[in-house]
Amino acid sequence: MAKNPNSLYELCLNKYVSNLNTSVASLQKINALRLLPPVILAEIYYAISQKSDLCGTLLEELSDLVVFAKLLRFGSARQKLLKCFASLMKNNLPIVSCLTQRYVEYVEYRRWYKQGNGSSTSRSSPTKKHTSTVDPEEEEDEVSFSKARRNYIDLGLRLGTFLSEAGWLAESMQVLQNVLLVVRNIPCDGCKKTSTQTQLTELDCLQRLLYAQAKCCLFRDADNTYKTITRMIHSVTTDKIPKSLLANLYLQMSVLFFARSEYDQAYTWSIKALTSASAETIPDKVVINVLLQAANSCVVKRHFKKANLLIMMAVTKTRCIYGRQHQKYADALLDYGFYLLNVDAIASSVDAYNEALQIKTQIFGTMNLLVAVAHEDLAYALYVREYSSGKFTTARQNIEKAIDIMKKLAPTNHLMLASAKRVKALILEEIALDNMLLNSSNEPHELLQQSEILHKSALELSLEAFGEINVQTAKHYGNLGRLYQSMNKFDDAERMHKKAIKIKTDLLGAYDYEVGLSIGHLASLYNYHMQKHHEAESLYLKSIEISLRLFGDAYSGLEYDYRGLCHVYESLSNTDKYLEYSRILDTWRILRQENDDGSKSVFVEVRDDTTMEEVTKKFFEMCSEPSSNEVIATATT
Repeated sequence: MAKNPNSLYELCLNKYVSNLNTSVASLQKINALRLLPPVILAEIYYAISQKSDLCGTLLEELSDLVVFAKLLRFGSARQKLLKCFASLMKNNLPIVSCLTQRYVEYVEYRRWYKQGNGSSTSRSSPTKKHTSTVDPEEEEDEVSFSKARRNYIDLGLRLGTFLSEAGWLAESMQVLQNVLLVVRNIPCDGCKKTSTQTQLTELDCLQRLLYAQAKCCLFRDADNTYKTITRMIHSVTTDKIPKSLLANLYLQMSVLFFARSEYDQAYTWSIKALTSASAETIPDKVVINVLLQAANSCVVKRHFKKANLLIMMAVTKTRCIYGRQHQKYADALLDYGFYLLNVDAIASSVDAYNEALQIKTQIFGTMNLLVAVAHEDLAYALYVREYSSGKFTTARQNIEKAIDIMKKLAPTNHLMLASAKRVKALILEEIALDNMLLNSSNEPHELLQQSEILHKSALELSLEAFGEINVQTAKHYGNLGRLYQSMNKFDDAERMHKKAIKIKTDLLGAYDYEVGLSIGHLASLYNYHMQKHHEAESLYLKSIEISLRLFGDAYSGLEYDYRGLCHVYESLSNTDKYLEYSRILDTWRILRQENDDGSKSVFVEVRDDTTMEEVTKKFFEMCSEPSSNEVIATATT
């Protein structure tokens, strides 16, 4: 298919940019561009960003707070802005730190100026260079000062959100904490309306800060922010808080508890957010974010029908509003991949993660934390897909890319890195086991030792962040149990598996997927290595019961339990039971072929014109239906 010719506008833009260089005349032209409308300005800046010799000039332009504020106010310019950032970062130009520094400097300068100090004896005056084209000395009256303060609060909120959504969490927190300083220093004029508005602005800043803290796994700071928010909500009263802000507040509370693996609380707050987001006046972006978080919360609670409804609505709505190449669509695809992986649609999950990674890389470049997370998600999905084939090359490449990026951009003790190390350890373990069957060299043993180091490191970080009684900690114990089984350390393996089972059962209940997974692993240890066949039998039957309740009779994980039981009964010389489960295994294989991943239908088809009111009504109808953990069979409805 022939490529469409460039429009006259595109031809003119490309010609203009191609004639730019580092001469004084060209640099003056670039500086004058800021007078253009923001959408056109963003297009030209993006074209300039593709010329490495002009990236230094572009850094100066985008670091100007007035220019950046102009671009940031227009959503259609944001995608180009993000791509400009990616080009500058690729050329080792610190656009993120420059913008952050200049915002902080300006806030500090304004606070010093307002104090009325004619000298800097009590505190030094930060340099006014590069902070803004607005000179505070020209703003002599209170009205002008208040207006400037409102503008810079607004800019700080937008900048902080922009940075956090682009993966620059530390810088986002720095900006938002400075916004809080300004808001909390607004003098009270005795007017109740003004006081309420100040409180609402503070709440808005706090919910944005909470998001960054939760995503950065700074749980102590996040907990303080969460407590401040809950206190303020009660003091302001919810009827005075705009619905969109209230939805965002509940949303970020859910994000925090989800990050801490406290799934009951995450689910509760996400439902509150969903209720608030059902109003017609809520911005699309807020609605989509709430849908995605509520879907994730439903997934971890194993409410798969509800999750399906919400995630399909989110993906459809995002695609219709933003298109298929937008950052927000990539976010929706990542959450869709998470849902698909959890309902055993593994091949479709890999496809969703692949598409999301491509979009994220195109927007953010290769050196970005969000891209690293997408690599990790894809690596884990590939690991699950190739578990039986042993073809882990692509999975290993993706997880090593993720770790390389995280090591450069995140602290060495960051939980994000711990998660990636866990995935790499799982992959290395499987590669080692496959290699053991092929050769007798030391390489498999070395890989297992590497895996142990990674698992122990991840466990230590999890214990430090979450403590002993946490789902993530239990997962790390379970992973170590599987590893020790591979290393023939069977007593250690048994101890780890039992720890994992107890923690998961106490937190999630006896019939959760995670509990079934750990029970199956302990059954395998007893069956193949410790010759405790009767104990293995009862564990396999329990694991199968959980899988059938949650996923139906075509669930992929059932294969290992059925094969395990066949081995148990063969070892116990129980021919009748052996033949019974051999037939069940054969039936499972037929079901698996009939219900292959690509032919699965979703529970709820969501039309492009489906309204939020329809979705929330259907969702709460589902909530009132009796459910045995919402069985989501791989069979179609």
